[in-house]
Amino acid sequence: MATNIKDIIRNTRDYNLHAHSQFCDGRDTMEEIARGANEAGMKYLAFTPHSPLPIYSSCNMDKARMDEYLSETSRLRDTYNLDMEILTSLEIDYLSPDFGPHIDYFRNLPLDFQLGSVHFVPNQNGYPIDCDGNFGHFSKNLKEGFEGDLRYVVEKYFEQVIMMLERGGVDLLGHFDKIAGNASAANPGIEDEGWYESLVDHVVSQVKDTDIIVEINTKAFCDRGRFFPAERWWGKLIEAGIPLAVDSDAHYSSKVTAGRAEAYSRLDALMKKADRRRQ
Repeated sequence: MATNIKDIIRNTRDYNLHAHSQFCDGRDTMEEIARGANEAGMKYLAFTPHSPLPIYSSCNMDKARMDEYLSETSRLRDTYNLDMEILTSLEIDYLSPDFGPHIDYFRNLPLDFQLGSVHFVPNQNGYPIDCDGNFGHFSKNLKEGFEGDLRYVVEKYFEQVIMMLERGGVDLLGHFDKIAGNASAANPGIEDEGWYESLVDHVVSQVKDTDIIVEINTKAFCDRGRFFPAERWWGKLIEAGIPLAVDSDAHYSSKVTAGRAEAYSRLDALMKKADRRRQ
Protein backbone atom coordinates (compact mmCIF):
# COMPACT_ATOMS: atom_id res chain seq x y z
CA MET A 1 0.00 0.00 0.00
CA ALA A 2 1.36 3.42 -0.97
CA THR A 3 -0.68 4.95 1.83
CA ASN A 4 -1.13 2.97 5.02
CA ILE A 5 -4.83 3.06 5.78
CA LYS A 6 -4.15 1.94 9.34
CA ASP A 7 -2.25 5.18 9.83
CA ILE A 8 -5.16 7.12 8.36
CA ILE A 9 -7.80 5.70 10.70
CA ARG A 10 -5.42 5.97 13.64
CA ASN A 11 -4.57 9.64 13.09
CA THR A 12 -7.77 11.25 11.83
CA ARG A 13 -11.51 10.87 11.44
CA ASP A 14 -11.58 13.07 8.36
CA TYR A 15 -11.63 10.19 5.86
CA ASN A 16 -13.96 7.99 3.89
CA LEU A 17 -12.52 4.78 2.48
CA HIS A 18 -15.60 3.57 0.61
CA ALA A 19 -17.24 5.54 -2.21
CA HIS A 20 -18.91 4.77 -5.54
CA SER A 21 -19.38 6.83 -8.68
CA GLN A 22 -20.31 6.67 -12.36
CA PHE A 23 -17.96 3.73 -12.84
CA CYS A 24 -20.40 1.36 -11.12
CA ASP A 25 -23.72 2.00 -9.36
CA GLY A 26 -22.85 5.42 -7.91
CA ARG A 27 -25.21 8.25 -8.72
CA ASP A 28 -22.66 11.08 -8.96
CA THR A 29 -19.39 11.42 -10.83
CA MET A 30 -16.01 11.00 -9.18
CA GLU A 31 -15.50 14.73 -9.62
CA GLU A 32 -18.72 15.47 -7.73
CA ILE A 33 -17.93 12.97 -4.98
CA ALA A 34 -14.44 14.44 -4.53
CA ARG A 35 -15.79 17.98 -4.41
CA GLY A 36 -18.36 16.99 -1.78
CA ALA A 37 -15.71 15.27 0.33
CA ASN A 38 -13.39 18.25 0.09
CA GLU A 39 -16.16 20.66 1.09
CA ALA A 40 -16.95 18.40 4.06
CA GLY A 41 -13.34 18.72 5.25
CA MET A 42 -12.18 15.23 4.38
CA LYS A 43 -8.42 14.68 4.32
CA TYR A 44 -8.60 11.26 2.66
CA LEU A 45 -11.09 9.88 0.16
CA ALA A 46 -10.94 6.43 -1.44
CA PHE A 47 -12.85 5.50 -4.55
CA THR A 48 -13.98 1.87 -4.50
CA PRO A 49 -16.01 0.98 -7.58
CA HIS A 50 -17.54 -2.48 -7.52
CA SER A 51 -14.95 -4.66 -9.20
CA PRO A 52 -15.32 -6.18 -12.65
CA LEU A 53 -16.85 -9.65 -12.50
CA PRO A 54 -16.79 -12.75 -14.70
CA ILE A 55 -20.61 -12.76 -14.54
CA TYR A 56 -23.11 -10.05 -15.48
CA SER A 57 -23.99 -7.44 -12.87
CA SER A 58 -25.46 -4.02 -13.61
CA CYS A 59 -23.85 -2.70 -10.40
CA ASN A 60 -20.25 -3.60 -11.25
CA MET A 61 -17.63 -1.81 -13.30
CA ASP A 62 -16.85 -3.04 -16.80
CA LYS A 63 -13.29 -4.37 -16.99
CA ALA A 64 -12.79 -2.36 -20.19
CA ARG A 65 -13.12 0.86 -18.15
CA MET A 66 -10.31 0.07 -15.70
CA ASP A 67 -7.73 2.29 -17.41
CA GLU A 68 -10.23 5.14 -17.57
CA TYR A 69 -10.96 4.76 -13.86
CA LEU A 70 -7.29 4.70 -12.91
CA SER A 71 -6.65 7.77 -15.06
CA GLU A 72 -9.48 9.67 -13.39
CA THR A 73 -8.25 8.88 -9.87
CA SER A 74 -4.80 10.10 -10.91
CA ARG A 75 -6.25 13.34 -12.26
CA LEU A 76 -8.28 13.96 -9.12
CA ARG A 77 -5.26 13.15 -6.93
CA ASP A 78 -3.36 15.94 -8.69
CA THR A 79 -6.35 18.29 -8.45
CA TYR A 80 -6.84 17.92 -4.69
CA ASN A 81 -3.28 17.15 -3.60
CA LEU A 82 -2.98 20.26 -1.42
CA ASP A 83 -6.21 19.67 0.53
CA MET A 84 -7.15 16.00 0.35
CA GLU A 85 -5.47 12.75 -0.65
CA ILE A 86 -7.33 10.64 -3.19
CA LEU A 87 -6.83 6.87 -2.81
CA THR A 88 -7.36 4.33 -5.56
CA SER A 89 -9.14 1.14 -4.61
CA LEU A 90 -11.83 -1.33 -5.64
CA GLU A 91 -14.61 -3.05 -3.74
CA ILE A 92 -13.73 -6.55 -4.86
CA ASP A 93 -16.39 -9.23 -4.77
CA TYR A 94 -15.51 -12.72 -3.61
CA LEU A 95 -17.29 -15.31 -5.75
CA SER A 96 -15.25 -18.50 -5.43
CA PRO A 97 -11.71 -19.85 -5.00
CA ASP A 98 -11.19 -18.75 -8.61
CA PHE A 99 -12.35 -15.15 -8.18
CA GLY A 100 -11.83 -12.67 -5.37
CA PRO A 101 -9.35 -10.15 -3.92
CA HIS A 102 -6.68 -12.86 -3.90
CA ILE A 103 -6.36 -13.32 -7.68
CA ASP A 104 -3.39 -11.93 -9.60
CA TYR A 105 -5.50 -9.53 -11.69
CA PHE A 106 -6.38 -7.41 -8.66
CA ARG A 107 -3.05 -7.81 -6.89
CA ASN A 108 -1.26 -6.46 -9.98
CA LEU A 109 -3.38 -3.32 -10.28
CA PRO A 110 -1.91 -0.06 -8.88
CA LEU A 111 -4.29 0.09 -5.92
CA ASP A 112 -3.57 1.77 -2.60
CA PHE A 113 -5.53 -0.97 -0.79
CA GLN A 114 -8.15 -3.63 -1.47
CA LEU A 115 -11.66 -3.53 -0.03
CA GLY A 116 -13.11 -7.03 0.05
CA SER A 117 -16.86 -7.65 0.26
CA VAL A 118 -19.47 -10.32 -0.35
CA HIS A 119 -22.63 -9.56 -2.30
CA PHE A 120 -23.18 -12.86 -4.11
CA VAL A 121 -24.07 -16.23 -2.60
CA PRO A 122 -23.87 -19.49 -4.57
CA ASN A 123 -27.18 -21.31 -4.55
CA GLN A 124 -27.63 -25.04 -4.02
CA ASN A 125 -26.52 -25.60 -7.62
CA GLY A 126 -23.45 -23.42 -7.24
CA TYR A 127 -24.75 -20.45 -9.24
CA PRO A 128 -23.88 -17.06 -7.69
CA ILE A 129 -26.91 -14.90 -6.91
CA ASP A 130 -26.87 -11.29 -5.78
CA CYS A 131 -28.24 -11.07 -2.22
CA ASP A 132 -27.77 -7.34 -1.80
CA GLY A 133 -30.15 -4.58 -2.87
CA ASN A 134 -33.80 -4.09 -2.01
CA PHE A 135 -35.85 -6.64 -0.13
CA GLY A 136 -38.30 -7.23 -2.98
CA HIS A 137 -35.45 -8.36 -5.21
CA PHE A 138 -33.97 -10.48 -2.41
CA SER A 139 -37.32 -12.06 -1.58
CA LYS A 140 -37.79 -13.12 -5.20
CA ASN A 141 -34.28 -14.58 -5.36
CA LEU A 142 -34.79 -16.38 -2.05
CA LYS A 143 -37.90 -18.11 -3.34
CA GLU A 144 -36.78 -18.84 -6.89
CA GLY A 145 -33.02 -19.17 -6.52
CA PHE A 146 -32.55 -20.67 -3.06
CA GLU A 147 -35.70 -22.80 -2.67
CA GLY A 148 -36.84 -20.49 0.14
CA ASP A 149 -34.03 -21.65 2.45
CA LEU A 150 -33.08 -18.49 4.34
CA ARG A 151 -30.73 -20.21 6.76
CA TYR A 152 -28.82 -21.70 3.84
CA VAL A 153 -28.38 -18.21 2.34
CA VAL A 154 -27.16 -16.68 5.61
CA GLU A 155 -24.76 -19.52 6.41
CA LYS A 156 -23.43 -19.56 2.85
CA TYR A 157 -22.95 -15.79 2.93
CA PHE A 158 -20.76 -15.98 6.02
CA GLU A 159 -18.94 -18.98 4.54
CA GLN A 160 -18.08 -16.76 1.55
CA VAL A 161 -16.72 -14.10 3.93
CA ILE A 162 -14.53 -16.66 5.70
CA MET A 163 -13.26 -18.13 2.44
CA MET A 164 -12.38 -14.64 1.20
CA LEU A 165 -10.42 -13.92 4.38
CA GLU A 166 -8.60 -17.25 4.19
CA ARG A 167 -7.44 -16.61 0.64
CA GLY A 168 -6.06 -13.16 1.40
CA GLY A 169 -5.80 -9.96 -0.57
CA VAL A 170 -8.13 -8.07 1.78
CA ASP A 171 -6.89 -4.94 3.52
CA LEU A 172 -10.33 -3.63 4.50
CA LEU A 173 -13.30 -5.96 5.14
CA GLY A 174 -16.53 -4.36 3.97
CA HIS A 175 -19.91 -4.66 5.75
CA PHE A 176 -19.29 -8.27 6.74
CA ASP A 177 -22.87 -8.97 7.90
CA LYS A 178 -24.69 -7.10 5.12
CA ILE A 179 -26.89 -10.16 4.56
CA ALA A 180 -28.58 -9.32 7.89
CA GLY A 181 -30.42 -6.40 6.28
CA ASN A 182 -32.51 -8.59 4.01
CA ALA A 183 -32.43 -11.68 6.22
CA SER A 184 -33.89 -9.80 9.20
CA ALA A 185 -36.63 -8.43 6.97
CA ALA A 186 -37.48 -11.98 5.91
CA ASN A 187 -37.22 -13.31 9.47
CA PRO A 188 -37.24 -10.67 12.25
CA GLY A 189 -35.17 -11.89 15.16
CA ILE A 190 -32.78 -13.97 13.09
CA GLU A 191 -29.84 -12.04 14.55
CA ASP A 192 -30.93 -13.17 18.04
CA GLU A 193 -30.37 -16.81 17.14
CA GLY A 194 -27.35 -18.55 18.68
CA TRP A 195 -26.28 -20.06 15.38
CA TYR A 196 -26.26 -16.60 13.80
CA GLU A 197 -24.05 -15.15 16.54
CA SER A 198 -21.68 -18.08 16.06
CA LEU A 199 -21.26 -17.04 12.42
CA VAL A 200 -20.32 -13.51 13.52
CA ASP A 201 -17.90 -14.93 16.10
CA HIS A 202 -16.22 -16.97 13.37
CA VAL A 203 -15.54 -13.82 11.34
CA VAL A 204 -14.17 -11.99 14.38
CA SER A 205 -11.86 -14.90 15.22
CA GLN A 206 -10.68 -15.07 11.61
CA VAL A 207 -9.80 -11.36 11.52
CA LYS A 208 -8.21 -11.22 14.97
CA ASP A 209 -4.41 -11.14 14.92
CA THR A 210 -4.31 -10.19 11.23
CA ASP A 211 -3.60 -6.81 9.61
CA ILE A 212 -7.15 -6.56 8.28
CA ILE A 213 -9.28 -3.54 9.15
CA VAL A 214 -13.01 -4.08 9.62
CA GLU A 215 -15.36 -1.50 8.20
CA ILE A 216 -18.33 -0.08 10.05
CA ASN A 217 -20.58 0.83 7.15
CA THR A 218 -22.94 3.73 7.83
CA LYS A 219 -24.82 3.83 4.52
CA ALA A 220 -28.10 2.45 5.92
CA PHE A 221 -28.15 4.44 9.15
CA CYS A 222 -30.09 7.49 7.98
CA ASP A 223 -32.80 5.50 6.18
CA ARG A 224 -32.93 2.30 8.22
CA GLY A 225 -31.28 3.15 11.52
CA ARG A 226 -28.69 0.40 11.35
CA PHE A 227 -25.03 -0.16 10.66
CA PHE A 228 -23.12 -3.07 9.11
CA PRO A 229 -21.81 -4.85 11.05
CA ALA A 230 -24.70 -4.38 13.46
CA GLU A 231 -23.94 -2.25 16.50
CA ARG A 232 -24.63 -5.22 18.76
CA TRP A 233 -21.39 -6.86 17.51
CA TRP A 234 -19.06 -3.90 17.90
CA GLY A 235 -18.06 -4.92 21.42
CA LYS A 236 -16.72 -8.21 20.08
CA LEU A 237 -14.55 -6.35 17.57
CA ILE A 238 -13.28 -3.92 20.19
CA GLU A 239 -12.52 -6.72 22.65
CA ALA A 240 -10.58 -8.54 19.93
CA GLY A 241 -8.48 -5.43 19.30
CA ILE A 242 -9.50 -5.22 15.65
CA PRO A 243 -8.95 -1.81 14.01
CA LEU A 244 -12.20 -0.26 12.79
CA ALA A 245 -12.81 2.16 9.91
CA VAL A 246 -16.04 4.15 9.70
CA ASP A 247 -17.16 4.53 6.07
CA SER A 248 -20.31 5.89 4.49
CA ASP A 249 -20.27 3.75 1.31
CA ALA A 250 -21.28 6.95 -0.49
CA HIS A 251 -23.10 6.73 -3.81
CA TYR A 252 -23.95 10.45 -3.78
CA SER A 253 -21.73 13.45 -3.09
CA SER A 254 -24.15 14.54 -0.36
CA LYS A 255 -23.70 11.20 1.46
CA VAL A 256 -19.91 11.21 1.94
CA THR A 257 -20.25 11.82 5.68
CA ALA A 258 -23.72 10.28 6.21
CA GLY A 259 -24.01 8.41 9.51
CA ARG A 260 -20.31 8.69 10.37
CA ALA A 261 -20.70 11.10 13.31
CA GLU A 262 -23.38 8.89 14.85
CA ALA A 263 -21.24 5.79 14.44
CA TYR A 264 -18.21 7.44 16.03
CA SER A 265 -20.31 8.72 18.93
CA ARG A 266 -21.51 5.19 19.70
CA LEU A 267 -18.05 3.72 19.15
CA ASP A 268 -16.56 6.22 21.59
CA ALA A 269 -19.07 5.21 24.26
CA LEU A 270 -18.26 1.52 23.76
CA MET A 271 -14.53 2.20 23.85
CA LYS A 272 -14.88 4.02 27.17
CA LYS A 273 -16.83 1.09 28.64
CA ALA A 274 -14.16 -1.33 27.43
CA ASP A 275 -11.42 0.82 28.98
CA ARG A 276 -13.24 0.90 32.33
CA ARG A 277 -13.58 -2.88 32.32
CA ARG A 278 -9.85 -3.25 31.77
CA GLN A 279 -8.96 -0.98 34.69
